[in-house]
Amino acid sequence: MAAPTIQRTKLAAAVLALLMQERRAVVTPYTLFLLLRRLFTPENRQKLYLRADTPTTGNLRKLTANLSDTGGIEVDPDYGRSVFRVLPVGESPADEVCPLANPFGYISHLSAMQRWGLTDRRPEALHLTMPPPSAARPLIEQRMAADYNTPLSEIPLNEMVKLAFIRHPETVRGRKISVYETKHPGQWLQVRDSHARLATIGQTFVDTVERPQYCGGMAHVLDVWREHAGIYLQEVIAAVDKVESPIVKVRAGYLLDDMMGLGNDLRVQGWVRFAQRGGARVLDPTKAFSPDHSAKWMLSINV
Repeated sequence: MAAPTIQRTKLAAAVLALLMQERRAVVTPYTLFLLLRRLFTPENRQKLYLRADTPTTGNLRKLTANLSDTGGIEVDPDYGRSVFRVLPVGESPADEVCPLANPFGYISHLSAMQRWGLTDRRPEALHLTMPPPSAARPLIEQRMAADYNTPLSEIPLNEMVKLAFIRHPETVRGRKISVYETKHPGQWLQVRDSHARLATIGQTFVDTVERPQYCGGMAHVLDVWREHAGIYLQEVIAAVDKVESPIVKVRAGYLLDDMMGLGNDLRVQGWVRFAQRGGARVLDPTKAFSPDHSAKWMLSINV
């Protein structure tokens, strides 16, 4: 006698409908639990056969099992058991999958340059900027407090799922992942009609002078600044002005002032105070010091 077919519960069907509506190609246990909380309303109590006002971790376990048994989700082949692939949504590229697995990073460096049309290069890897796990705890607590909209200390343990900081594997959906970790992430924006988060145009220019090795090399960076920095001049100046790093201000100041003749803005001229006499600061951090230098910006032009 054949085993009875497992039926999808009304609650599981409602959760799956939300996942499909929001085009979530992958989902974490934390996000599944948040969706449960959205559905546990008085209006849905009879329709979805709810027996309580608030979901519990037991509800999450039953939901996960039912969705798995009825072809709604499966363990993600790239992330493993910490992330589920949502089967009806189908495949999505790495830049859509990664932010669903970990909400604390954004597309940066050469990948952001491509998105903004600053380069015609097609990076093999997806470049992401992330906080290191050691610095993620306050970010996690802040995000959870906002998501639960209740002081976490007041929530019973069986009515809360913690947000896990999930590390990205080396490859996601066949694409290599290159992660730059920093305790001081830059500015980013949410891409319209997408789960992807992208470094702002100003932040992208900041990244090119802070770590040009992740942006196609300093020679390519110079070409990008010559062609595009004038177009986004106000955004570039504003972003550089907010950065605490003196070397970023000095390199950007040299490029705008000496190289491009666009340094009349008082903010740019103010960066001169970060120039350091007698130091060994270089324009390209990947190359050796060169005697060619900018006297005003006290910078070795080693390109």
